[in-house]
Amino acid sequence: MGFCRRLCNLGSVLAVLLVGWYTALPFVAADPPGQYYLVGIGPGDPDLMTLRAVKVIEKCDVIFCSKSIQTKLAYYLKGKTVYTDYWRLFPYYGRKPDEFTGEAKRECEEYNRKQNECIQLIRQAIANGKNVAMLDNGDPLVYGPCAWTLEALEDLKPTVVPGVSSFNAANAALKRGVTTSDRTRSVILAAADFPGTEDTIEKLSVHQTTMALFTMRAEFKDFVTKLSLKYPPSTPIAIVQYAGYAEREKVTQTTLGNALKDIDPKSLPFEYMIYVGDFLKHRYNKNTPAQK
Repeated sequence: MGFCRRLCNLGSVLAVLLVGWYTALPFVAADPPGQYYLVGIGPGDPDLMTLRAVKVIEKCDVIFCSKSIQTKLAYYLKGKTVYTDYWRLFPYYGRKPDEFTGEAKRECEEYNRKQNECIQLIRQAIANGKNVAMLDNGDPLVYGPCAWTLEALEDLKPTVVPGVSSFNAANAALKRGVTTSDRTRSVILAAADFPGTEDTIEKLSVHQTTMALFTMRAEFKDFVTKLSLKYPPSTPIAIVQYAGYAEREKVTQTTLGNALKDIDPKSLPFEYMIYVGDFLKHRYNKNTPAQK
């Protein structure tokens, strides 16, 4: 009985010693997974980025962006792993090649391949504890080509950093309150008509409210033709080129009826927006004429 008691006491002492030794060991935590960010970097010059965007880029190890963004933000991307081969991959996302034939099928296969590569690279980096950012011009959720990644990586709870849109920059270039006119307080943001869409330029024009059009390589003449079906020829129209670029920004104002005469479509760059509506001639003080 005495021997058993002494053996139990010895076991208790050893247990206490083992617990003390274990708790004294340094705690080594597993590397936490990284985070995926979709970041809007604003239009035009880098100084239109938000402070939040800059802070997120600084803490990210891996960056996905276009080659033009890489060049524009070279200072902020030093020392980071940068991928520029996975840009504008939204076409065919969620579609399967066997839904198509011919060239469309081959395009779908290629887009699917690049989409899968992109997502695998992001997931692997995050699993390794890296923070990853996809950089997009303007605001990434206003006609942004990278929004599809939010769905593909939904389980990782991605974070979106909003950016200044080209719409905001173009408003500033116009120096006009886009929600202020004698007839309307509404603004419609629209883009070129896509096959199968219901909200076409022609249907939206019937309201004759202010419209801000993201052109996205569409034909200028096509916009003017469709707008002219519902808006009168005297309706003011403005074209803003290179919104957000301090040294390149340009605004041209005319009327819908004179647009094709006053503006050469061939002279327009990729980065331009069209505004149409009476807000362009609105004056708070009716006794003060607008300056030319």
